Amino acid sequence: MSYRLSGRLIGLLCDECSEPLRGATLRLVRVQDQSRVSHSAAADPKSTVNVLTREQADARATDVFAEAVLADDGSFTVLLDSPGSVYAGEAFEVDVYCGTMTGHPVPPRPVQLAVTTLAPAWRTAGPDGTDFVAAWEYEIPSRFWCAIRGRLGWWTICGQVTVCGTDVPVSGVTVKAFDVDWLQDDALGSATTDGSGHFRIDYTTAEFTRTPLSPWINIELVPGPDVYFRIEGLGGVLLAEPRSRGRAADRQNIGPCFCVDLCVDEQPPVDDAYPWFDHVGGYKLLTDIDSGPAGTGRTTGNRAFYAGLRLNGVLGRTLGGQPLQYRFEMSTTGTDPVRQAQMTAMQIGTLEKFVFPGPAETKRVVVLGVNGPDEIAVTPDADGWISVPQDNHLLTGKFVPNNNLLGLASGTLSTQTHDLAAVSAGGSTVPAGLATDELVTLRMVIRQAVVSPPPAVQAGICDRLALANTIYNQVEKNGSWVPGRYDGYLGALSIDVQELIGHGCAKITHALTVLYTAAHPNLGAVTLAVTGPGGPYHYALPAATPDFFGTVTALLDHLNNPVAISSLPPCGYQLSASASLLLTTGDSEPLPESDFLVFTKQ
Repeated sequence: MSYRLSGRLIGLLCDECSEPLRGATLRLVRVQDQSRVSHSAAADPKSTVNVLTREQADARATDVFAEAVLADDGSFTVLLDSPGSVYAGEAFEVDVYCGTMTGHPVPPRPVQLAVTTLAPAWRTAGPDGTDFVAAWEYEIPSRFWCAIRGRLGWWTICGQVTVCGTDVPVSGVTVKAFDVDWLQDDALGSATTDGSGHFRIDYTTAEFTRTPLSPWINIELVPGPDVYFRIEGLGGVLLAEPRSRGRAADRQNIGPCFCVDLCVDEQPPVDDAYPWFDHVGGYKLLTDIDSGPAGTGRTTGNRAFYAGLRLNGVLGRTLGGQPLQYRFEMSTTGTDPVRQAQMTAMQIGTLEKFVFPGPAETKRVVVLGVNGPDEIAVTPDADGWISVPQDNHLLTGKFVPNNNLLGLASGTLSTQTHDLAAVSAGGSTVPAGLATDELVTLRMVIRQAVVSPPPAVQAGICDRLALANTIYNQVEKNGSWVPGRYDGYLGALSIDVQELIGHGCAKITHALTVLYTAAHPNLGAVTLAVTGPGGPYHYALPAATPDFFGTVTALLDHLNNPVAISSLPPCGYQLSASASLLLTTGDSEPLPESDFLVFTKQ
């Protein structure tokens, strides 16, 4: 019998800022008297966090029966069936030891937290009912976690920079924090804003207790720093707060966790293109597609999308000075990443390198490509994230984006199959079911490719895109002349001649009654034509609808004059039908569907 507990632990710094407890050690502590744990297990963990004294931690050491080191994202998996461990599903206490945490200075006096008493909701996972799994995630409230960080000497400032009076984030600028002091102002640290304008500055108590006489004399007028900020970008200084700002009530004596909103008067220039999704093939989302939240999702020419789509816009290498990652997310009922199985190979740029004394060497850079003499493959990760190549020197290789972003296999997002085995020319396709466009949302999100990526930021969205990857099978073709049924059509189109039904090689004499059926949710013009001596001839049809069927008898010449069938010269003739489909890949349209048959005029 085995038990596996998985989960994640993070510490809240403020409402919009948190950190995973990466590298910390999770310790599961046995409760000797199970009859006394029901109340503790039912208590809200937000009220049970407690810092243990060294004596208390030492006393609990003999009852620790399982441990796990938290990953970079704070996740863990711990097996409770390790050798020497006897566990039968009972409640236990959860401790966290901070002395092994990474990303921070090693504290001189590490602490151990008693977080909560946990009674996992075990469920069976193995086929024989002997394996059990449970999950538990927990956010240590900021009032506890920040107090613990202060005790460990870890201080932080979290914030966001926007354009004043707006919610527009300012990325790629440097935020510097200073502490007002009586002898000299201390530089607490600096950080670069990410794509959402957020930044984080980590520092220790040594940064704001230092004086010109340090380390012999450290003097600070108040227990915590009194902060003011300076923001710098490519355009120079964007914000220079006066040092008196640090003496204001909301900035004086800040605690170990401090969150702040800052703003600059205007968006500064950036040294790289800002990534943005705004086209499907050659169609711009805002002007060429009815892509708003209440739109049809079709183009201004009333076309829906199908097959492989080229999603494009603007692609840069970096975001806020850090390497860029991006992915696409789709939604019909919820938002999910577009993964490899839903992509097609797409060239996103070229790697160019000067080779002296010869010409420049170039290679295609292809998402889902194949590495070779002329191609460099970029492989998305399991969650669809694509890392943009960072090569940026002509002597070693420079990545030049072509602004393609992704090849989307739209048929994996939306497809319908309709069997027309029971439908003949002249009949409705309703019994087989009518196809409809399927509306999806597509958006691109971006983030910095760092060890602990910040939250992804939206970079272009198509609220509605109409997909029509309908497949029609068992479509009747060639009428009664050489009848057959075939699979795999984008649209349905069948014709027949009433006078040939039951004897496909009969001679036509005085009548040519044409039966027709066409179907598609985006059906364009349908035409019927007769070629032969004296032609061409045609039949006038009404405007097409998604389920288009009927019978027509009046043959017309090229001037729309009626033509008596009996007046046609004896000969062989071809009756052909064509149906255009209002579809596009964004770059091309499909050929019309067609059907034909041959008859002899007596």
